[in-house]
Amino acid sequence: MSENTNPQPDLASQFRELGENLKNMFQSAWDSDEALKFKEELKQGLTELGNATTQAVEDFKVSEAGQKLKAEAQDFKTRVESGEVEAKARDEISKALNLLNAELQKAIDSFKKPKSDSEA
Repeated sequence: MSENTNPQPDLASQFRELGENLKNMFQSAWDSDEALKFKEELKQGLTELGNATTQAVEDFKVSEAGQKLKAEAQDFKTRVESGEVEAKARDEISKALNLLNAELQKAIDSFKKPKSDSEA
């Protein structure tokens, strides 16, 4: 038997080493001064965005449009609570169902018509 003078590389250990190196590289990048600065800028930016959004909401609440929207929402809530919205929805659904049933009945009746002698 001839002995293999060119042994196969150990791919598993090479992949393991690659994984460790990638992990270490990402950890180093995550902990770098640039990454820390970026994370702080991102945190500050998100805080400022939150503050600006809160201010915009507060400004909208006191604006004419905000007051109008609030009044319309209150009016709708009152109509829902009084049953007006439900009654109107029931009425519209009933009309649609009646129309659909009438059209279906017409179709059924057209299938039931006896064929004339000329059609037979």
